[in-house]
Amino acid sequence: ICPPSSQFAAYNKMTCKKDVVIYPDFGHEGLPGESDRTFNFMLGL
Repeated sequence: ICPPSSQFAAYNKMTCKKDVVIYPDFGHEGLPGESDRTFNFMLGL
């Protein structure tokens, strides 16, 4: 699992529009609703 400190460091350096969703009870398995979030993001490109 990637340490949160490295993920947040990269996130904080990004200057584009962004958001972060934290799932504290999950590891690398599929996340609830993630397919819908990804699809909606792609529609907005």
